[in-house]
Amino acid sequence: MFKWSIFIALMAFSTTCLAKIDIDLACKEKKEQQHSLLERLSTSLTEAHLAGQCTGFKSVHRINLKEACSEFLEQKASLLSSLSTSLKEANLAGMCVGAIYKLAKECKADTYNIDYTDIARGSITIEIVEQRLGCYGNTYGW
Repeated sequence: MFKWSIFIALMAFSTTCLAKIDIDLACKEKKEQQHSLLERLSTSLTEAHLAGQCTGFKSVHRINLKEACSEFLEQKASLLSSLSTSLKEANLAGMCVGAIYKLAKECKADTYNIDYTDIARGSITIEIVEQRLGCYGNTYGW
C-alpha cells in the first residue's frame, strides 16, 4: 500500500501538478524520516518532496517561498528532473507545493485544480500567491 502511495505522489509531482496533495501522507513521511536512523541515506527524492510539502504546509509564514518555488520551477523545467535533483532541492520544491496548498486551504480556494507551476512563477510572496488563488475576491487565474 505504501509503495502505491509513493508511486501516486511521484506521478502527481511529475505531471502538471493539478492534483490535490495529501498532507497527511506528506507529514507521515516527514515523521518517518525524522525517526529514521539513516535519515538521509534512506530517503528518496519522492520522500524528500513529501516531507517538504509537510514543512511548507505547517510553516508557510516561516519558509523562504521565493527560494522554494524557484527550485520547484527549476525542477519542472529540467529535462533530467529527478536525475539532477538533490534531496535538499526536492525538499525545497515540496515546500513550495505545501505552502501554496496551505494558502489555498486558508482562503477556501478549490484545492483540486491548483496549477502550482503557474502560481509559483514570477516574483512570489504570500500576498501574490493569495491573489493568484483568488483569495481577495478575484477569479482564480487572475
